[in-house]
Amino acid sequence: MRGRGRASLIVLVMSLPGLHPPPSAFAQDQSAQGNTFQSKVDLVSVYFTVRDDKKHLVSDLAQDSFSVSEDGQPQAIKFFAHHSDVVLNVGVLLDTGTNMSWLLGEEAQASAMFLRHVVRHTDLGFVVSYASRVETLQLPTSDIALLRHATESIGSGQGAIGLSGEHSDSEPGVSIPGGGTVGINGRRIDQNRSAHLYDAIRVSTHRYLEGEVGRKAVVIVALSGDAHSESTIADALQALLENDVIAYVLQIYDGSKRDHCDVPHIYEKDSDGESVLKKLAEATGGRMLEVRGIDKLEAALDEISDELHHQYSLGYYPENKNWNGKFRNIQISAGDKNYKVHARKGYYANRQHQTSRRPTNLTPPSCRLTQLTQRKTNFPASSAFLPLSHLE
Repeated sequence: MRGRGRASLIVLVMSLPGLHPPPSAFAQDQSAQGNTFQSKVDLVSVYFTVRDDKKHLVSDLAQDSFSVSEDGQPQAIKFFAHHSDVVLNVGVLLDTGTNMSWLLGEEAQASAMFLRHVVRHTDLGFVVSYASRVETLQLPTSDIALLRHATESIGSGQGAIGLSGEHSDSEPGVSIPGGGTVGINGRRIDQNRSAHLYDAIRVSTHRYLEGEVGRKAVVIVALSGDAHSESTIADALQALLENDVIAYVLQIYDGSKRDHCDVPHIYEKDSDGESVLKKLAEATGGRMLEVRGIDKLEAALDEISDELHHQYSLGYYPENKNWNGKFRNIQISAGDKNYKVHARKGYYANRQHQTSRRPTNLTPPSCRLTQLTQRKTNFPASSAFLPLSHLE
């Protein structure tokens, strides 16, 4: 069934007026001498959004409002479109590392509402939970009923829920900024809480978004920062950038004294005091939203839904023809200085990666992280990690 759905997506996308090939795919020209197709040059395409100085979405700008450069060199825009109706592949990644059923219930309800609003019959959505393990709750589908059932399962105790037990001394640990033994609301901080956030990002991207056409995004509902992942934040970021996936991160904070969550909502910051998850999201063209109270989660997800339905895209043929696998910076500017463009920071100029495609035999919904960790070492040797310091 999955293979048939994917073929339909390709036909739909390529039939839309003025639509360019999928990001990082080889552009193909039909020879005037006959029906022979030849590879001309790689087309780089970027999905992006624009906001004004009041942070309102701007969705009615024309092509001549924008300019694009690569590593500081101006590029000629060859394709431009508004993409509210283009196929969307979106995954929701839910932090289920809590023993509080009311909190999981709020997560489930808000996520189900988001998927109902954003996934249309031409789109695909999937649901992944993460805590002490990463688990697929629903494979990519356009069936809203299945997606709703998957999100509701975390509230009924069927997902990968619950705080982890004690870890051995040999297991890698992630310190919680702020430290101490007592956290917010006077509750004890569990230094051993597992939140395999980076693993969830990397595994979800490679398993369900690699090789897909159209727009691709992951929405991460986080109760705290990463802890005990086998992947690093660099691994997660590289997976997103290599596959043109936009990441949105919702960082939950205490909204009132009655929160009393058993998870301290504490997130890692860099040396400049900036959230590392914020930098990861913005590097992909997404955003990090601070959600002050779990009851504000639905409104935050509505904001992301609105953004996903008001995107632009542009495409250009890079002047640099040296496909050496190195990271190239992309800068998109709007003519009006009051407009801010949100787009991914760049791409890896690697043909080996661009021509690869995800196998069609998917792991069943009960897949575990331990079954997927081999992918960690499968990156092309020429693709260097992009340090977060590079994203300033």
